[in-house]
Amino acid sequence: MRKVFVAMVTKAGDRELDFILSDNTKDRMGDIISPDGWVLDNFKKNPIALFNHNSSFPIGTWKNIRVKDEKLIARLQLADEGTSERIDELIRLVQQNVLRAVSVGFQPIETEALADNSGILFKEQELLEASLVTVPANPAAVQLARSLVSDQTMELVFGEIATRGKPVVHKTGELAVSSALKRNGKMKSLSERIVDAQASLVQMKDKLTEHLAAVGDEPDEAALSVTEEFTQRIANQQRNLDGLKAAETQLATAVSMDLPTAEHRTGVPALRVPARAKQIIKPSDHVLRSIVAKVIGHATKTDARQVLIERYGEDGNIDPQTKAVFDVVTRAAALPATTTTVNWAIELVQTAISDFMSVLMPASVYPGLSAKGLRLSFGRSGIISIPTRDSSVSLAGAFVLQGDPIPVKQGKFTAQTLGPKKMAVISTFTREIAEHSIPAIEGLIRDAMQEDTSFALDGVLVGTTAATTAAPAGLRVAASTLTATAGGGFTALVGDLKALIGRLITLSNGNLRTPTWIMNPVNALSASITQNAGGDFPFKSEIAGGQFMGYPLIISPTVPVGVVMLVDASDFVSVEGDAPRFDVSDQATLHMEDTLPLPLSATGSPNVVAAPLRSLYQTDSMALRMIMDVNWIMRRPVVAWVAAVTW
Repeated sequence: MRKVFVAMVTKAGDRELDFILSDNTKDRMGDIISPDGWVLDNFKKNPIALFNHNSSFPIGTWKNIRVKDEKLIARLQLADEGTSERIDELIRLVQQNVLRAVSVGFQPIETEALADNSGILFKEQELLEASLVTVPANPAAVQLARSLVSDQTMELVFGEIATRGKPVVHKTGELAVSSALKRNGKMKSLSERIVDAQASLVQMKDKLTEHLAAVGDEPDEAALSVTEEFTQRIANQQRNLDGLKAAETQLATAVSMDLPTAEHRTGVPALRVPARAKQIIKPSDHVLRSIVAKVIGHATKTDARQVLIERYGEDGNIDPQTKAVFDVVTRAAALPATTTTVNWAIELVQTAISDFMSVLMPASVYPGLSAKGLRLSFGRSGIISIPTRDSSVSLAGAFVLQGDPIPVKQGKFTAQTLGPKKMAVISTFTREIAEHSIPAIEGLIRDAMQEDTSFALDGVLVGTTAATTAAPAGLRVAASTLTATAGGGFTALVGDLKALIGRLITLSNGNLRTPTWIMNPVNALSASITQNAGGDFPFKSEIAGGQFMGYPLIISPTVPVGVVMLVDASDFVSVEGDAPRFDVSDQATLHMEDTLPLPLSATGSPNVVAAPLRSLYQTDSMALRMIMDVNWIMRRPVVAWVAAVTW
């Protein structure tokens, strides 16, 4: 996740600036990040300062990063001048306080809803990176930046918008007449300018609609900047259109009232305002208007009917046919009987599915367990070796008599290795749906791939399958199952807890470091509402706080119902890539098989050719591939579990 803060900056030296990276104020999304919850150990090992979250665009390093006075503070050590021309220009923008916002990227570890349900409280989170980013710049900041840097850097920092709009100046210094006011070398009439302004306004609103649908409910800082830029341009264009219409009205009134116009005063024919032809609305436009209003209403959290009036109404009224279609469309989106209606109802249902997709996906075990264990990265290494002592060989000292020889013992050490393993998937779609789908089909598939892969990852993680050359072992392979206590109720619950904790103490030789419970929500609920002999619910408040018997609790529906696990998370070692890697191709040839894909061809007698094959180039299609590097081991088999609990 990423959060943007407009930083408080103080100069610490010629090449150093102090930044407040984060504090405990509520952000624009309604969330609060607890300053005391920052995990900084891994970040401090490589505290590179980036620009705009671009890993290939470092501009310096962060020094002395720390939490002080409820704030996450760091000192930015800028790169030396001369590193590159582009970095030198960015450094000048930082020093002139034009670049003044920081975006922190972090991995949530422990969260809870705020008391008023307005957002999320991040109680513990690991800092992954911190970048300088742009904020929607005011005109003074843009003007200052233009005096400091090149057009290329202006476009990089503020976007293409910042390099537009530079007036054309004649040698005499007078502003040139804009080509937008001319048509075929002649000045446009007022009515033509109104038509052009209306077309431009509709185009801007359509682009804003596409942008809002594409960025979703959690836009990053760059997306917010684009949204605000579009909003400002639409407001400016609306004022321009209103001004042109007002001028047209005044001129028309002057003519109808036979006021002294230019014609009466000079003899020159006065401007005659041509009557505007009534706009012809095609039947399909009524449907499109309704869909656009509904999408914008959802994205901006406003009433879709009000959006329809503002965009397509005349004097606060909607065209009767558009209103009738809008009523049908908004009802159809909620009626199961219309979900297969062609042309427009199917698209509405797809929008509804994309809204609820993330809600339907289960919570994952892997992120919480990985955060509590040892998390590594391959980097440029092909294999990671973890030395481990063999506890079966003792190096214990012994009592000896004075003058007697002292025993000489030899210890034994082994090593566990982690090699690269990956999860991967490919999905295809046509170019037409990629260009015309709202929301964008590629973004939906990316999200679905990550969510579904997390579900599949958990299936392996909490499973009982031994390690293979392709996949790591499930946690439950490390130890045999315990027998569940019969009889149900509080007695069975206590019996299972004693057995699980006792087994973990035995496996760890009493050296428990981060014991962590893993169970299904059904079993967590059962434990919280189980009463003791006195009628009390001894575990209810503890489970609600994410703990059980004083140990952290991970709850996920990916764990089978009835299975309860207790794992020493300190012995869980995970290694993964920086993030899932996505690649898009329109040239590949694929074996369209979702279970056991084969090489496209294999030498044999006869030769084997995979079928069915699909050429993306020939079918004008595209393929999205996700690859996620991930592997794990247990350094010690400190895992206890029980199945088919009776409580």
